This record gives sequence, C-alpha cells and structure tokens, in this order.
Amino acid sequence: MLVRDWMTRNPVTIGPDTPVQEAYRIFREYEIRHLPVVDNRGRLIGLVSDHDIGSLLFQRLGDDGPRELGTVEAVMTRNVISIHADEQMSKTALLLHNRKFGCLPVVGVNEELLGIITTNDMLEILIALLTDQEKVDEEDDDQALG
Repeated sequence: MLVRDWMTRNPVTIGPDTPVQEAYRIFREYEIRHLPVVDNRGRLIGLVSDHDIGSLLFQRLGDDGPRELGTVEAVMTRNVISIHADEQMSKTALLLHNRKFGCLPVVGVNEELLGIITTNDMLEILIALLTDQEKVDEEDDDQALG
C-alpha cells in the first residue's frame, strides 16, 4: 500500500506572506487542520496548523483587544518532515504515530508539494480495512453454516 494511493492530492496551500487572519479563514472554510506553506514554485517551505494559529490568537489577545497578527511565516513550522509518494503506508503510519504528527506533506524529488496524508486519512484506511475484513469474516461464517 503506497502513499500515492491514499494521499489527498493538491491540498489547499498558502504562501509565507499570507496574513494569519486569512489562514484562520481558510481553516474554517475548508474544515482542515493543516496548511502546507509553499513558495512561488510550489515547493514546501513550512506547515501551519490550526493549533499554531489558535496559540497565536490566545497570545495576542490583550486587555485592550486583539493586536496585529502578522503573516504565517512568523508562526509556521520550518524544516517540515515530509514523505514521498512511493513510501509504504505502514512506514507513514509509524512516523505519524511515533512522532505524534497530525499530518505529513507528500513531496516530489524537488520538494514540490504533491499531497498530504493526515491522521484522518489513516483512520479512513483503517475503517476500509476493517470493513473489508468484516465482510470476509461474514462470508466465511455463511459458508461454514451453508
């Protein structure tokens, strides 16, 4: 089972100059938790999460109300660990689990963003595998009884 078969292709992305308020709007509009940050060539340069934005919002709320939030470049994670599309899903699952990541960007040979794998994607795979196994078990039970 390869990453390319399960990744979300062409994920929503932002540039480093995107205002934090715009990133927040995108999180809400698309109901996502991670935004890859790409340069003008589509290469992965960072990652920002809804948690990053939430933490910033909390820090910037003062007694006198919200302050300027800046751009995602100031809050994004740099040097993001990524994977390639031809990686095995088992290796990807272990990396997500062991490092407690919410996602892994999928990049090509020149670091261009190809897709993303999230913990939600991994749950969908698990559900599909369990459902398939339950169908096989039911068929085996029916054959044993018949």
